[in-house]
Amino acid sequence: MRRVPAPLDLHAHVDPKIEGADLRALGAFVFAVTRSLEEFTSVSQRRDGRVVWAVGVHPGLVGAQENFDRDRFRKLVEVTPIVGEIGLDGTSRVPMATQINTFRSILEVLQESPRILSIHSAGAHLQLLRELHRTPVDGVVLHWWTGSPALTEEAVRLGCYFSLPPALMSSGLLGLIPRDRILSETDHPYGDRRTPGQRTPGGVSEVEVRVGKTLDASKLEARRLIWINFRKLVEEVGVQGLLPPPWLEVLEHLD
Repeated sequence: MRRVPAPLDLHAHVDPKIEGADLRALGAFVFAVTRSLEEFTSVSQRRDGRVVWAVGVHPGLVGAQENFDRDRFRKLVEVTPIVGEIGLDGTSRVPMATQINTFRSILEVLQESPRILSIHSAGAHLQLLRELHRTPVDGVVLHWWTGSPALTEEAVRLGCYFSLPPALMSSGLLGLIPRDRILSETDHPYGDRRTPGQRTPGGVSEVEVRVGKTLDASKLEARRLIWINFRKLVEEVGVQGLLPPPWLEVLEHLD
C-alpha cells in the first residue's frame, strides 16, 4: 500500500504567538505566511517542524509597505524556503506605484536567492503577470487566483503553480490548471470560512475531494498528487536545504 502523507497547506495565516503544541495538533504540513517584515521577525527563530514560517509584505497593508526595506528583506530570506504573502492588490489603500516598487524589489532579490513565492493578486491579475514577465523568477505559486481564463493560460505559460483554497472549489478554475501545477491551501481564516466543521490551518480536505473528483481519483490520491507537485516545485527552486527534516522525509518517500 502506498504511503500517504499528512495534508499540505501552502498558505495559511497563523498567530505568531501560537504554542508549538497547538501547531503539532493540526496534523498537517503548513506554510504560515506573514504580512510584514516585523511579523516574520517575531517568528524567524521558531522551529516548528511541520509548520514553516514565510517572510511576507502584504500589498494590502499600508504599514507593511511603508516599512519595507530591501536589505532587511534580503537578510530575512536567508532563513526560510518560502516568501509570502506578497504581490499586488487592486483594492488596496496602498498606491499601486508603491506596491509595484516593493514587489519589484522582492523579485529582484529572489532572482539572486530563489525561494518558493506565495503571491496575492486580487484585483490586479494583469498587472501582476506583467511584473512576472518583467522580472522572471522561479517558484511562483499564485494563491487564491481568480484571473480570467486567458490570464490563467498566460500564468500557466509563465510556469506558475496555483494553490487553491476551499472557497475556490465552485469556480471552475480546476479545469484550466494542468494537473501538475495544482497545490492546496486554506488561506485560513479567510479561504476556509464556509468550510463545514472546525476550520484550522491544514484543513484542505474539501480541496482534496474536489481535485480527486475532477481527476477521477480518490481524496488520498489527490493528496499524493499535490505532494508530488510540491516536490517538483521544491526541486525546481532548489530549497531542499531550507526545509525541516519532517518535510524532507515526506519528499524522500513519495513514490
